Amino acid sequence: MLSIVLRSHIPLLLVLVTLAGCVVKPAGVADLTRYPQDATGYLPAAAAAAPLVSPEQQARLDADYNEHFFAPWRQQRASLPAAEAFWGVASYGSKQGYGENLLPLGKERWQQLVAALRRESYPSLARPAITVRNTACRVFPTSRPFFLDPNQAGEGYPFDYFQNSALWVGTPVLVTHVSLDGAWFFVETGFVAGWLPVEDLAWADAAFRAAYQTGRYAALLRDEVTLRGETGDFLALTHLGAIFPVAAQVDTGLQVLVPVRDADGAAVARPAQLAPELAALKPLPLQPVRIGELANRMLGQPYGWGGLYENRDCSATLRDLFTPFGVWLPRNSTDQAKSGGSFHDLAGLGPAEKHARLQQQGVPFYTLLWLKGHIGLYLGTEPASGEPLLLHNMWGVRTSDWRGREGRALVGRLAITSLRPGEERGDVETGRFFERILGMTVLPGIEAR
Repeated sequence: MLSIVLRSHIPLLLVLVTLAGCVVKPAGVADLTRYPQDATGYLPAAAAAAPLVSPEQQARLDADYNEHFFAPWRQQRASLPAAEAFWGVASYGSKQGYGENLLPLGKERWQQLVAALRRESYPSLARPAITVRNTACRVFPTSRPFFLDPNQAGEGYPFDYFQNSALWVGTPVLVTHVSLDGAWFFVETGFVAGWLPVEDLAWADAAFRAAYQTGRYAALLRDEVTLRGETGDFLALTHLGAIFPVAAQVDTGLQVLVPVRDADGAAVARPAQLAPELAALKPLPLQPVRIGELANRMLGQPYGWGGLYENRDCSATLRDLFTPFGVWLPRNSTDQAKSGGSFHDLAGLGPAEKHARLQQQGVPFYTLLWLKGHIGLYLGTEPASGEPLLLHNMWGVRTSDWRGREGRALVGRLAITSLRPGEERGDVETGRFFERILGMTVLPGIEAR
């Protein structure tokens, strides 16, 4: 009798199990629609145009920016020991990597990559150069990716661990080494070091360097800006965060110098005209409304690990956002937090204490919030809810299903969220994002509160 009853319920049990497996999970995080994606909308009217620092202080910050930017041209030799230059060997040599076909890389392939570094002869050069196109700074001299296990959440695409940073056109570098095949140069910039394709660089001799450092620089105000020569020929296409020397200031905008590569591989400066809506003299007045306006031009743009596809990750977003204001930031999130201004340690505090410290010591639109491996710009609190808001470029929010399997609620863009992104979902741990906040950094020029 019992077996008959069980058999009669088998179809119903199968339906219930099937329905349980087909529960529709929410897509993404609700913050993207809950909070308007307009940075200027969170500015109190009275403070929107108030300068964050004095003109004198901003001039000092801008001079410091230029000092860092052109530092490679003042170097006489490589500054990095081989262990630092080729850190990828120690970091990834013991890990199983995967290629662009998502199949494991063999031992022979790894040996080829290491041999291409020519570690035994490093450094072999000390020659100033400049980037003549947007380029990818790589950990190894190859454009092919190195993924960790693509079957693990948060690994595989887009996390190519050989991608170090994007460099925009016009970045000064010091070339210190050449790869085994001669197709790649190892370079040091003011904020990152790595391998660039030879054709993306031009040699910068003393005359070029002297002419290029005019002392007045234009900062791009938008992405996807095309630079054309006097006859309309294409010179370069680049993005917000790039800067160029100003040759002249005219009624129709700024005439800037754009580096191009001649037939002998030498850098030549070509003039290009930029309209006022595309570029302005650096530094722009450091006002919250100006920061918000530039942030809005990047909001919604795709996430790009290490500048992959000329997109930005969290720290690259902040570097580019503050470049027009002459505020220098290091490349990675930890360095930005620890050396970008006045650091306040929040590790070990509960969410309520962190919230209170943010309101007491944070300066909206000029304070960074740092988590391990992640960073964003504090915008202040949302008036209706009192929730702190963060402008940050993120891949996704960690999820966990009923079996404990990890996943991601995809964001994949520069967005404005609370410090509780995704907590409306049943598969996101409550309070985890808040708990991961390790510190905040008030950017330079403002005394610690």
